[in-house]
Amino acid sequence: MKKGISRVGLIVIVVVVIVLIIGAGYAAISLTSKTTTTASSTTSTSSSGTGTVPSTFTYEETQTYEYLDPDVSYFSFDFNVLQNVYEPLLGYSGTSGTNVIPWLAQSYTLSANNKTATFTLRSGIKFADGESLNSTDVYFSLNRLLIEDSSAPSGHDSQASWIVQQLVSTSLSSVLSGVAQSYNSTWVQDWLNLDFVQITGTLTFNLNIQNPNAAFPYLLADVWADILAPDYVMSHDLSTWTAAGYTLPYPTLSGNATQMMDQYFMDEASTCNTGATPDGCGTTYLDNSANGSLAGTGPYEIASVTTSGVPTITLTKNPNYWGGPYNNMTAHIPTILIEQVPDENTREVNLESAAKSGAAMAIDVEPDSFYDVANKADWLTNNQMVSIIPGVSLYGPYTYFSTLFDPFDSNVTNPFTGTYYTFQPFADLRIRQAFADAVNMTNLLDTVANGLGVAATSAIPPGLPPTGSYNSSLSAGYSYNPDEAAALLLSAMEHPLTSFNFENGTAAPAGTFNNSFGCTTLSASGTCTNPIPQNIVLYDAQGDTVDDAILTQVQSVIQNISTTYNMGLTVSVSLVPAGPLVSAGLSGEYYMYALGWFADYPWSIDFTQAMYTPGGAYMAGDGWNFPYLTGLEAQAQAATAVGNLTGLAKVTNLMSEFVNKETLYLWTQYPIEFTAMTSNVKGFSFNPALSTDTGNVAGPELFAPLY
Repeated sequence: MKKGISRVGLIVIVVVVIVLIIGAGYAAISLTSKTTTTASSTTSTSSSGTGTVPSTFTYEETQTYEYLDPDVSYFSFDFNVLQNVYEPLLGYSGTSGTNVIPWLAQSYTLSANNKTATFTLRSGIKFADGESLNSTDVYFSLNRLLIEDSSAPSGHDSQASWIVQQLVSTSLSSVLSGVAQSYNSTWVQDWLNLDFVQITGTLTFNLNIQNPNAAFPYLLADVWADILAPDYVMSHDLSTWTAAGYTLPYPTLSGNATQMMDQYFMDEASTCNTGATPDGCGTTYLDNSANGSLAGTGPYEIASVTTSGVPTITLTKNPNYWGGPYNNMTAHIPTILIEQVPDENTREVNLESAAKSGAAMAIDVEPDSFYDVANKADWLTNNQMVSIIPGVSLYGPYTYFSTLFDPFDSNVTNPFTGTYYTFQPFADLRIRQAFADAVNMTNLLDTVANGLGVAATSAIPPGLPPTGSYNSSLSAGYSYNPDEAAALLLSAMEHPLTSFNFENGTAAPAGTFNNSFGCTTLSASGTCTNPIPQNIVLYDAQGDTVDDAILTQVQSVIQNISTTYNMGLTVSVSLVPAGPLVSAGLSGEYYMYALGWFADYPWSIDFTQAMYTPGGAYMAGDGWNFPYLTGLEAQAQAATAVGNLTGLAKVTNLMSEFVNKETLYLWTQYPIEFTAMTSNVKGFSFNPALSTDTGNVAGPELFAPLY
């Protein structure tokens, strides 16, 4: 699943999110000042200062959580909660999205062949329930993630286990192997036999890596790799699973710590594909954290989760918090309320009221409502976000690792019959280029997206590591040119494509597809006399105003060309709910649709695997198979395995150039985000690798530095 998502200002995973799409975590707090602008003045704020600290801070989101278990969650709204409650071995330093430092770990080293990572944990750290952090907790947490196998209660292959599994085994992973797993005791034992986490002392352990990866630090620096309190999790899960009616092989655990954990893992797998979860794995206690959670080492703990009325997650200060790697983190504000308030107007009214009353609040503001809170002239003229609401500060603009795009589908199927449509327009490069030439992307981003995005030129967003993966000189391969679009459509009409490939790369038998439309010869008047009619429907999600404008302009230009020459080609735009857009779009049921990719972890392969590689999330779903790209992706993997970062960047650029030459995607934007927060709260910190953005709506992701 990864983080392929529909772009509505919300995320529907993701993945997908993320998602997908479906693409948040932990950041050490920078001591440098952050500049913000308010309605009355420009102020500089930092993570320390004077003034009254609010007792409660409210963050109003557009959605609410999906899963609150770090081993299960793969949803940006979840991450906004989880990064404040749980912590990983490694984390991001300050506002850098490329610098990973030891977090719960005191230190780590990699062997010369990158197959053994030797870790030492910090001493004196406690979980919120009082358990002391040690290496056995790492054994429990990472093996639990592997055995969760990217599963949710509703299915497999959709969550984030694969990110760490790629270090250990591809054959045992449902995502990486493409093979459904048995989830029996033998399968569990096969994972344990890999000895991924080898305990060497109370605070020391090795990670035994089968598949070396230069992105290793990034794979462990986010929510899915959080370390959990074993006693708390095991006791609560066994009670949850027993109450749900599962037959557990070990309803009572016995033996030493690792023996009990191994028994728990057998129980974990036994909930898969049975009972209440016939197509997934058992709901864990942390998924809903109905009575709170004390399983983390973070600055906050989950006090309660309310789903009735206004859905609210209440976080309270963790009295056992150790202070973070710089020993300067503390939960200044005792209570955090994370509320779901879907209506934009309601959120804005609440923010203005909070500013007047002195309450502490931040809200999600969607892109098309940007000028409800920001001064238009300052933004368009000076690229400065200046608040027009007294007592409200705007933080931004910020960029993060994300690319939004509209894919072209070459093997479209009827969703009701599962059979291919006869007409496959986007199998023809000329038609793809014509549609891409039909939109003035820069103009639409300025006028419809309010400048909260930069026209994208490839799948790789700016700043994505390794250095050189993003190429600023790379062009998209098309530009707004209705005349060129007309010439291309005329060529495709008069000389229709006659050879087609299926998504597995094999040639389609003659007669399977027919791309005839209009006529092969224009009349003396320059039009078709008896045109062959064809219809192309473009899809985007309800509420996605930017993509609606993009696809509507494509429709208008192409339809005008068709009318001018009487081609009989009809183009329409259809709005669908966000969820179905993801599931149907990725399975090849739409000619063209709007999606995006948010980084799972900041590394070029996370983008190229999904968007450039045959068999990847988009290339397979959209029916593309180019052996040339298969070879390049193999080179990229090999370069990553040996740490050849220069070679990896070079190969990544070659892939981008080829995809642009073939116009497999209409790139839309590298999005920009911002935060609107009452000015009585200071200390906001942004990290591009940890953004929980879901389409230009963003919150104060780390609550601890706020004061």
